[in-house]
Amino acid sequence: MPNIGGVVAHPREYLIWLGIGAVIFLGILNAIEKKSLIESPFKIYILLFAVLLLSSSMFNPIKNMNMFVISSMRLMAGIILWLALLQFDLSTKERLSILLVVFISAVIESIIGIMQFFGLYRYIPITPAPDVGMVGGAFQQKNLFASWIATGLIISLYFIATNRFKTYTNKIKIIFFVCIALLSLNLIIAGSRAGLLGTALAMVIMLPMRKKHYSVARKNLITWLMVFFIGMAGGFYLLSIKDELGIEKLTTRQIKWFSDVQQTSYTERILMCKTSLEMFKERPLFGQGVANFGSLYMYYQAKTKKANPYYKDVGNSYTSHPHNELFLILSESGIAGILGVLILIYGFVKVAIKYGKERIGLYIALLTPITIHTLVEYPLQLSTAHYLLFIILVYMATSHFLKAAQLKLSPYVTKPLIIIVSGAYIFFTTYTVATFNAYNGLVRWYTDYMETGKGSDEDIKPSMKNLYLKNWSIPMYMFAKSEDAVKDIERNKGFLDDFLKWSNSEKQRLPVMPVFYHDARVLLSMGIHYKQHVYFDEAMKTVEQGLLLYPNNEDLKKLRPKIVAEAFKAIFDGFQRGKKD
Repeated sequence: MPNIGGVVAHPREYLIWLGIGAVIFLGILNAIEKKSLIESPFKIYILLFAVLLLSSSMFNPIKNMNMFVISSMRLMAGIILWLALLQFDLSTKERLSILLVVFISAVIESIIGIMQFFGLYRYIPITPAPDVGMVGGAFQQKNLFASWIATGLIISLYFIATNRFKTYTNKIKIIFFVCIALLSLNLIIAGSRAGLLGTALAMVIMLPMRKKHYSVARKNLITWLMVFFIGMAGGFYLLSIKDELGIEKLTTRQIKWFSDVQQTSYTERILMCKTSLEMFKERPLFGQGVANFGSLYMYYQAKTKKANPYYKDVGNSYTSHPHNELFLILSESGIAGILGVLILIYGFVKVAIKYGKERIGLYIALLTPITIHTLVEYPLQLSTAHYLLFIILVYMATSHFLKAAQLKLSPYVTKPLIIIVSGAYIFFTTYTVATFNAYNGLVRWYTDYMETGKGSDEDIKPSMKNLYLKNWSIPMYMFAKSEDAVKDIERNKGFLDDFLKWSNSEKQRLPVMPVFYHDARVLLSMGIHYKQHVYFDEAMKTVEQGLLLYPNNEDLKKLRPKIVAEAFKAIFDGFQRGKKD
């Protein structure tokens, strides 16, 4: 399915949200039934973090209400999910079973990756179909794929030293180690620095901090390391065949790929960080406001690029996230947000001191792949699966030394409370299913529009009313509608006037390039039709504003001489009419 709106919104995302809703619902029912709320000493630190993060919205106008609501709900849902998981009080065996499910899912992902690498999806059409040799798994994005694979590898490294692994037969152990080779092979062919770095750091943390466990399971550890490196060697071999390079040349190229900071991907991330710092410097205490990054970034980036010509050829696409969660917090919530992060770290360290280095080493290692990923991208927003897994791992790391607070609930309160909670869950489920159906309609509209130039309004209208989808569907609809409307300006004058009002506010809410292009195109068409210079002037202003943010955009560049030519033509026609009069 198409990746519409810059999000990976596939059917599994909605299934996972339904699962998250079910966990929260059952966790609340569990607390009500037992009349007891299980709490972690980490609770106060998480709540302080959330309050400090959201405090910036009190001191800044909300520029994109849709994204503000979505961001706030995502944060609060994560906290509620964490609290709900605490209510199950899972045993060590049950937690290990959850980790094994994640490991199995990583193995399935690696199988999908191999099928994609060899182009087998052409014969077995059950996986996403990228270009042959490209690997993205079900996530259809290499960094998401790689950090999931990396987490699976670290889980397997932990598992080989457990008593449960000792009970397995030799046949199952062989299958297990073959899966590890498959995972490490995919880690290489994915071509993800985030995945490689996350795996390496997690191993550096895990191995020395849990050396007592591995000294007992030394044979398993040696086997794991051998299989891991064999898998990596296999990955290098496949890349050498694909690129028709010798291993020596391939190794040199891979080292350069990993370390060359002049690459576009590195340079663009550095530009994002510099721009985020400029946003922070302007409003250091409370930042620019939660969810305002996407509305403001392109304007600040234009200033940064003007002051640093080195970056003039990068950062040409709309950016809604600095590809680093810390810089997002710094720019949106300022010192208050960073203080929240420090409180979170302090709380984790304080809780971890009681665990001992072996247990805390395990949890830090398990969290490392996704944490590293959050410092170079935004997996918690791109993938609901990563969002869920990260919260589960945080739950496991903070679910020790729990206390049960008694809930004084009378029968007169319990039943209405269960009814309210059940009603909320039914509403959430219904809304999620409706969102999924609306997204499918948006996909149908998008596909028809790209193939025929026209899509059915019935397909796109539900997504335009949906809180989660309207941020992307409304602009898509307005752009498509404006292209038709300029063909008959007299008939569509009302819509075009509304479009210009909408696009003018959209430049501040969501300043993507098509806003400037279609705004200027509509103004140009109306200038040609009405022969009024004010339209040409406004069209040129829009083009210049757009080129300030997207200086290398060819569509905007082509509009500039056309506007000038049509303006002179209108002046000449006016002069000719004046002479006749």
